Amino acid sequence: MIPIAFVSAITTLENLQKAVPFMKPVVKINFIRTVLESYLPQIALIVFLAMLPKFLMFLSKSEGIPSRSHAVRAASGKYFYFSVLNVFIGVTLAGSLFDNLKALQQKPSSIVTVLATSLPKNATFFLTYVALKFFIGYGLELSRIKPLIIFHLKKKYLCKTEAEVKEAWYPGDLSYATRVPGDMLILTITFCYSVIAPLILVFGVIYFGLGWLILRNQALKVYVPSYESYGRMWPHIHTRILAALFLFQVVMFGYLGVKLFVWATFLVPLIVASLIFGYVCRRKFYSGFQHTALEVACRELKQSPDLEEIFRSFIPHSLSTHKPEDHQFKGAMSRYQDYAAISAA
Repeated sequence: MIPIAFVSAITTLENLQKAVPFMKPVVKINFIRTVLESYLPQIALIVFLAMLPKFLMFLSKSEGIPSRSHAVRAASGKYFYFSVLNVFIGVTLAGSLFDNLKALQQKPSSIVTVLATSLPKNATFFLTYVALKFFIGYGLELSRIKPLIIFHLKKKYLCKTEAEVKEAWYPGDLSYATRVPGDMLILTITFCYSVIAPLILVFGVIYFGLGWLILRNQALKVYVPSYESYGRMWPHIHTRILAALFLFQVVMFGYLGVKLFVWATFLVPLIVASLIFGYVCRRKFYSGFQHTALEVACRELKQSPDLEEIFRSFIPHSLSTHKPEDHQFKGAMSRYQDYAAISAA
């Protein structure tokens, strides 16, 4: 929350005039002053959040991490903690505590009661947040409007040769550094609010159901992998799922305890069992992902995909001017000849 508070603090007009003195004559214009007062903090925050994944990737590489897949996992972990602290915990505490600040000043010991009664008020916000994520997020993912606009801008102003056009068309990989934390945030929200507002389970099921259909199609038919980590992303995801589950169980225990539910103490063994399960998984299964299997390591490194072949794969055969190579049919012809010779014998 420190960087967000810092960005919000320096983007006020008074602080902006101190930091950038030559802006004083411009700020005195009424129209510009009104626009800056209304939208400057929001614009600065949006720009900061848009630059955050690149900044976290830079920090991960600055740690001395040698491989690209490891740097992506490190950036993904940082982005996950940032999202949970700012979106989930930040919004919940802000909506629960600040609205009841007067009651807390009069009776500070009532903080637990205030939290228990105010948490459901934030459920509407998170219901809307999850719904917007699968309505707008997956809609943009399927339409790919942003990559299309970027491609045409590069093609018109930057690309000079046919090779540069194909390079601008390159779809890239699945962007695990931002996609995985986003999905884990939705999972955390769905878990934690499943007791407070069970309707969020419907939105969570729709989100991950559509994600299975849409992202599976995008991963198989659109995006091109740029590296191979042999499944090392899965322990990273599994650890965050267990963290979301643990946070959900703690929130559920506190919420039911404040509601004076008699059997809330029976949730304590569930929390302990989850911690033991995570420890067993780490000791028994995670080591299998840390070291590449000998059957894989003995093979040659995977070559980078040929952009020319990817470019042709999206062109229908009836519209393609490229003639198939003869060697594509040699394997089938040789097998047919062998089969004919065996039949004759």
